[in-house]
Amino acid sequence: MIVMKRLSILFASLLMLVSLKANAQNGRILLLESFTNTGCGPCAAYNPAMDALIAANSDIIAAIKYHVNWPSATDPMYLHNTSDNGARTSYYGVNAVPHVVVDGNHFSGSPNQLNQNVINQLQAIGSPFELRLGYEVDPAANTITVNVMGQSSQEIIGNLKLYVGVIEKEIHFNSAPGSNGERDFYSVMKKLLPNASGAYIGNVAAGDYFAYSFTWELANIYDMSQLDAIAWVQNYNTKEVYQACKSSQVVEPFYANEAALGEVGNVKSVYCNGMASPSVVLRNFGSNPLTSAELEVSVNGDPLKTVQWNGNLPTFASETVDLGEISFAVEAENTLEVQIKSINGGDDEAPYNDTATFVFTGAPENVAKVLKLTIRTDNNPQEVTWQVRNMDSDEVVLEGGPYEQANHNYTEVLEIVGDGCYDFTIFDAGGDGLSNGNGFYGLKAGSATLFSGGQYGFSESNEFSYEVFEDVEETTSVTSVFPNPTSGTVTIMSEGRQKVAIYNMSGQRVFEGLSDGYLRIDLKAYGAGVYAVQVGDETQRIVVK
Repeated sequence: MIVMKRLSILFASLLMLVSLKANAQNGRILLLESFTNTGCGPCAAYNPAMDALIAANSDIIAAIKYHVNWPSATDPMYLHNTSDNGARTSYYGVNAVPHVVVDGNHFSGSPNQLNQNVINQLQAIGSPFELRLGYEVDPAANTITVNVMGQSSQEIIGNLKLYVGVIEKEIHFNSAPGSNGERDFYSVMKKLLPNASGAYIGNVAAGDYFAYSFTWELANIYDMSQLDAIAWVQNYNTKEVYQACKSSQVVEPFYANEAALGEVGNVKSVYCNGMASPSVVLRNFGSNPLTSAELEVSVNGDPLKTVQWNGNLPTFASETVDLGEISFAVEAENTLEVQIKSINGGDDEAPYNDTATFVFTGAPENVAKVLKLTIRTDNNPQEVTWQVRNMDSDEVVLEGGPYEQANHNYTEVLEIVGDGCYDFTIFDAGGDGLSNGNGFYGLKAGSATLFSGGQYGFSESNEFSYEVFEDVEETTSVTSVFPNPTSGTVTIMSEGRQKVAIYNMSGQRVFEGLSDGYLRIDLKAYGAGVYAVQVGDETQRIVVK
């Protein structure tokens, strides 16, 4: 008997983990993926025999169990990570539990159909990959970092992906958490890294090598001593798993001198002034300590500077390298590139991961457009603030927040009173951006969105260019506006009959009329502020603030 799925729900997200381990293996390691639920009676009947089979083959099976949301939607191990559990369930089209999948498309069915003979037959199939895995827990940061390296012995064409699963090896409940009476659960999936979609590898040739490092914030762990990690390479289209990998105490890197560049940091998605101070993550994937690295920084193919780094990074350790200030000509589309030129005084033995890039755009020209900032607060609106800074004077010209209402839309008009390049920065005191809920922010100039976001940690910055009004040529007409400043009424004197228009600093036209050499206007109805008076037509005009 099996329990059929009545409703499909895949949603939400999660985080978690901790400790140092590793692995180096030859031969095929089978990936066993099990689907179960605490309200499933047949699961309680079949799981003990399957768990015994896994334990008897612990050296050749990497197991991971996903908890589905039926027949019980209150299964705590499903609720701890609904998105990843749901993604793998949907990927295989599982609609009944218990269900087990071995090596993707090699075996799929009920656990009572899996036995030692099947395991032996599948394990005898040769694997084209060697995988090595190590992980390290940082209790202070409450994170786990998993490092995975692999090499192919033959060419494989296909949509290959690398998946990493963080698991809790054993979870024991004093009282059964579901209606089927089970109290002991094994190899429970806690998180898929980098996410449920895996890391793209693509086609590989014989001898191709790859190395990845993934970090995840720990959450929903019952017993930290039971944490572990596994990895596997899978063809996403055919579902075939070519190789899996378990962790062990010692890992030997493939190369002695091998470094990699990770995320480019301290950069913006939009620039207008052509100045940046980027950083990059430098990681050691070699068996030798990494003591020096020469890094080249370029923008749009133009080398800007070379940075010499010196330090002492052991295997798998990393450091964020400050690349210093760079200046560049901003184009509509731009690419910042950091490349390793040498390490430890020589060549990197595996240069495939020696380049890190960041793509950004140039700020479009915004002339006299209404700037509107929209913020959808998350569950902690009191943590959100923002500011606008003039890049030339370094003066904060506008600021806002914190906010009072959670999950509420706020819209603010940003009144920019001077031409130039501006930096917009949004802050979150809690360090999780607007992600604690359905929050987001966006800045528009007229109907065009300049930039938007929500997942930004403690802060996120972008730049925008603004011109209060279009450049105009002075006419020979004698035009005066007085008194200036005024408490309300202004007098405009011009030479002959002229068009007159008045704009506020958001670019909105608040008055339009004609002057026969003399015109008085009362501005009190439009409120206090800075206004621009335009006298003349499109071909000959002047602007007076």
